Amino acid sequence: MKYKVESIGAEFSNKAISELEKRLESRASEGYKFHSVFQVSQPGCLGVGKGTTTYLAVYVKE
Repeated sequence: MKYKVESIGAEFSNKAISELEKRLESRASEGYKFHSVFQVSQPGCLGVGKGTTTYLAVYVKE
């Protein structure tokens, strides 16, 4: 089994959703199936400043 993990961002505008659909279709054409998504956070530089949050998509190929 082979996994692929990629950042899909945290924006959910109509344009971003359309781009996500294209990304999912692209991975499917490579033989990957969507498995799950999870949220990750990265603190600000040196613990100062605003941290960022994004989402990671996990795909699997059997």
